[in-house]
Amino acid sequence: MLGSFSLTKIEPKSNPNKKIRAREVNIMQKFSAKNRKTAIFWHMKEKIHLKHGFTMIEIMVVIVILGVLAGVGAPKLIGYTERVKEKADMMKLYYLRDALNRALIENEEALYQSSFVSGGDSAAIANLKKLKDKLASEKGVDLFVIEMHPNREQNIQHNHPSINSGSEMSKIIGSTGVWYDALRDAGFEGVADIVALRNGTVKGSLDKDGETYRAYSYTDDNGKTQYRTTPRNPIFMSKLLNRGKNDDLKNITSQGDNTTNYRLTMSFQWTDRKESNHSVEVALLPAKAKMRANKTKKGGALMSDNGVCFSTYGDIGCADYYY
Repeated sequence: MLGSFSLTKIEPKSNPNKKIRAREVNIMQKFSAKNRKTAIFWHMKEKIHLKHGFTMIEIMVVIVILGVLAGVGAPKLIGYTERVKEKADMMKLYYLRDALNRALIENEEALYQSSFVSGGDSAAIANLKKLKDKLASEKGVDLFVIEMHPNREQNIQHNHPSINSGSEMSKIIGSTGVWYDALRDAGFEGVADIVALRNGTVKGSLDKDGETYRAYSYTDDNGKTQYRTTPRNPIFMSKLLNRGKNDDLKNITSQGDNTTNYRLTMSFQWTDRKESNHSVEVALLPAKAKMRANKTKKGGALMSDNGVCFSTYGDIGCADYYY
C-alpha cells in the first residue's frame, strides 16, 4: 500500500544583496536632484553600518603574533648584520696582506730596509735579528695594537706590555717607506700616522688632532689622564673590532686582571713561517695567541661568535681558539 504524500512549495532563499540594493534605492528616492549630496551622504552612512570591523580581541591577537615574530626574527637579523660587517672587516686583513706582499714582490728585501733595522749600528743590527726571529716565530711580528672599550672609541697604540711585552717592531713602519705606504694603501692611513706619532718618528702631540686621526683625553679609574687616538676614517665596521668582545669585559681571561680594555695585535709572519716563501700572512691576535704553532701547525687568531676567523691563513688560523 502506498503512503500518501503532499507537495510542498519551496520558497527561494532571499538574497541579502537585493535587500541592500533595495534600501539604497529607497534612500536615493527620498531626495530630489537638488539634494543629491545629502543622498550620497546617507547612502555612504548606510554602507558603513552594513560592514563589520575587527573586535578588540582580534586586534590583540594580531599584535601578540607580530610581537612573537619580531622577538624571534630581530636577534637573527642583528646577528646576520654583524656577521656581514665582520666579513667586511676580514677583507681589510687581506688588503693589508696583499699590500705587504706587493712590496715584497717588488723587492724581497723590503722588510729589512726600514731605518729601524738598517742603520748599520749595533742597535739596528740587534733590531734586524729580532725582526727576522719574530717573522719566523709562532707569534709573528706585531705591527700595532688595537685597544677597545665598550664606552669609548677605538684606540690605536704602537705597543702595550699587557699584550706584546712592549715589542718595538712597530718602528719598522716609520713615517715613510714601504710599510708606511702599505698601511695607507690598505686603508689604514690613520693607523700609520698614529704609530709614527707614538713612536716619535714624527713630531706631534697625543692630545691634538691630526689630518688622519682624532685625539682626546679622559680620566681613568685611578684619576690619571690618558690619551686615545683613533683614525678619522674607521678601519673596521663591526662592533667586535670597535667595542671589544664583551660589553662587560668580564670574560677576558687572556689579559690578566684587565677590566677596562680589550686589546688585539695586528700581527704578520712569513707564510708557513718560511722566509723562502717571500710572502706574509696577517692575523688579529689576542694576548698569548699564536699565528702558527710549532706542533699543530694551527693558529689562535681571534674568532668571532659568528664564526668569522680573523686570519689570512683561513679557518686553520683559528683552529687553536682557546680564549
